[in-house]
Amino acid sequence: MSTIDRRSFLLGGVAALSFAACSTLTSKTGPVGTDGTGGARPGGSGAGHGGDSAKPFTSVVMVGDSITRASREELAVAFTALGITDQVIDGEVGRRIEVGNGKGGRPLSGVRTVFNLLSAGADPDVWVIELGTNDVGSYATADAYGGLIDQILGELPSDVPLVWQNTYRPQYLDATNVFNLVLEQRIAARPRSVVADWFGAASAPDAKLLRSDDLHPNNDGQRAMALIVAQAVQQL
Repeated sequence: MSTIDRRSFLLGGVAALSFAACSTLTSKTGPVGTDGTGGARPGGSGAGHGGDSAKPFTSVVMVGDSITRASREELAVAFTALGITDQVIDGEVGRRIEVGNGKGGRPLSGVRTVFNLLSAGADPDVWVIELGTNDVGSYATADAYGGLIDQILGELPSDVPLVWQNTYRPQYLDATNVFNLVLEQRIAARPRSVVADWFGAASAPDAKLLRSDDLHPNNDGQRAMALIVAQAVQQL
């Protein structure tokens, strides 16, 4: 299986959407979570190898918001292409990192979702987090965003590889840049962790990966996001 090439997708457009760079990718099947749902280290060729042991990743838990929810089928395909067949992809519309008790139709926060998954026995080879979009613009300082990120990192087992996808919210671009900078710093300090650069892809002027709301990924964007996450997993 060859390395998934995000750049070729972004430059090649829809023609690359078949994931031709990965010969095992043949369908949109694969398990998805029950709700329907980063300092990079260079990896070897093929799937993420789980560090010095060269043990392939076979399981993943991903927690995100509506961007994850919209892209869950494409993510499932990309994970399967990497040999990761045990998947939980938990995305909820409006999910924030700290705010949200799951009552009154509101989504459960990312922190509580991660806690609940761990309490239920979740023990994946790799975690993927896609959170922050619904938080940027709601806090005034870098320290505040750092505190949010630290809450998630504090819940996750420190010895398990992690991908955290950064965010793009042009309505609050300054705050987005602050959040992403703090995220880069936190992830750089954590072993076996990498940032998946959704901001770089979504903000490219000729990419055309977003819906008319300039926030959520369109069909091409969903596939691009899956490629970006998969490539980040390969770097672990």
